[in-house]
Amino acid sequence: MKLKLYVWEDVLEDYTQGVMFALAPNKEEARRLIAEKMGYDRPVSDLNQEPKEVTKPEGFYLYGGG
Repeated sequence: MKLKLYVWEDVLEDYTQGVMFALAPNKEEARRLIAEKMGYDRPVSDLNQEPKEVTKPEGFYLYGGG
């Protein structure tokens, strides 16, 4: 099974924006994995956004805030 990295940027905003990501075969499974990890049995609204699909080497960073 070929996996891809799905990344949701600028989500889970409180004081600053966060990031969600999952390594999965497709974006539907990525959404399910994140919701499960967060302990939700219903959809997480930020997961409605279209994720960035990473299939080749790429680096990411996100500064913390506070």
